[in-house]
Amino acid sequence: MNELVICRHRSGAGETVTTVLTIGQDGTVTHTDPNISLVLGYSSGELEGHPLKQLIASAEDNPLSPDYASYHETGRPLTVTLRHGRGYFMAARVIVRKARAEKAPSRAPATPKAPEKIAARPTDRSHDRANIARTKAMLAHIRECLSSGGLPLEFQLIESLNIKADGLAFEVLARLRGANGSSVAMTPADFLPLIEQFELSRRLDRQVIKQTLCHLHRHPELSATLGYCGFNLSLGSLQDRTFPGFIARALEKTGLNPGALCFEIPAHHAVTYTADCRQTCRMLRRLGCKTALDGAGQSMDSYRLAGRLPVDYIKLAPELLEGLQNEPTHLVMMEALQRIAKATDKVSIATSVENHIARQRVQNLGIHLIQGKLVSAPRPLKELGSSDRGTWQAGAIA
Repeated sequence: MNELVICRHRSGAGETVTTVLTIGQDGTVTHTDPNISLVLGYSSGELEGHPLKQLIASAEDNPLSPDYASYHETGRPLTVTLRHGRGYFMAARVIVRKARAEKAPSRAPATPKAPEKIAARPTDRSHDRANIARTKAMLAHIRECLSSGGLPLEFQLIESLNIKADGLAFEVLARLRGANGSSVAMTPADFLPLIEQFELSRRLDRQVIKQTLCHLHRHPELSATLGYCGFNLSLGSLQDRTFPGFIARALEKTGLNPGALCFEIPAHHAVTYTADCRQTCRMLRRLGCKTALDGAGQSMDSYRLAGRLPVDYIKLAPELLEGLQNEPTHLVMMEALQRIAKATDKVSIATSVENHIARQRVQNLGIHLIQGKLVSAPRPLKELGSSDRGTWQAGAIA
C-alpha cells in the first residue's frame, strides 16, 4: 500500500494543513484521516472505497495539471490540481510514499461508486483538445492582464434616497482587457470562473484596489468629496491575513481618507466563512475603513448575519429588486432587511434599481441608498475626474 500526503496552504492563514490517504494496490482509497474534510471537503465515507484517480483533475479539467502517472509512486513532491468536495478545483502539494502500516478501512461499500460531484470524462478527444487549448490561452491572457496592470475598470454611481448625501458614492467594477486584441473588455462572467479555479482572485482584488486608489490620488477633486468607494472582495482576500496590512500601506502612500473606502463581502462567503469575514471586518474597521454585506436576502442565514456581522452597510440582493413586480413577498423581505439596518444603525443600499416604480417602492420602505441603471450605467473609471495632478501608477503601492 501507499500513502498519499496532500498538503494545502490556507491562503493568508500562514499555515499548511495536511491529510494522508492510504491507497490500496488497486488504486482505491482504503483509509482517510480526520483532516480530509478540512483539506478536500469530503467525508471519509465519500472517499473510502473509491478510485484515487477520481480525486485528481484530468487534463480536460485542468490542462496544467500533471498526468497521474507522472507522480504516482515517485516519492517526490508535486503541485497537483484536485477536485474539492464543494465542486471546485484546488491546487495542493502531493507526495506519494510507502504506507507505514496497514490500516483497515472504516467503511467498505459492497459496490464502490464515484462521488456524485465528479463528472464523467468526455469521449470526444478532439473536442477535449480544443477546450484545453482555449483554457490555456484564456488563462495565459488573464495572467498577462494581472501582471501588466492597467485593467479597464468601470464604476457605477450610488445615489442617496432617504439619507443626506455624504459625498460622491460609487462601486468599482472589475474588468479585464479583451482577449485576442478585442476592444471589448471582459466582464466578471467571462473570467471569474478561471480566476477562482486557479486561485488568482487575491491578485485581481489587489490590482483593482491599487489602480483605483492611484486614480483617486491623481484627482484631488474626487478624493476631497468622496463618500463611498466600494470594492468587491473575493474569498481569497477574506482569508488573507496580510490584506489589511496591504490596505494600511496603500492608505499611507496615497493619503486618502480610509472612511471613504468600503469593502463589500459577498453574503454567500459570509454564510460559509463567517469567522474569516468577521475578523476581516474588524481589522479593516481598525484602519478606519467601512465594510458592507453584499447580497443580503439571498438566504435566511444572510438575514441573521445582516444584523450580527460588524459591517456598516447592508446591500440588498439584486434578485429582490429584479422580481419585485411579480413577487410581492420580495417587498416583505426588503422591509425586514431595512428594519434590521435601522435597528443595528447600518445603512441600507438597494441594488439593481432599473425603473422608477422600483425606486418609488424602495423609497417608501425607507431604503437609504440606491444603485442601478436608473441611477447610472457602469462607465469607465478613467471618465471619473477632470483634473490630474501627476502620473502616479499602481506600481507605487506595494
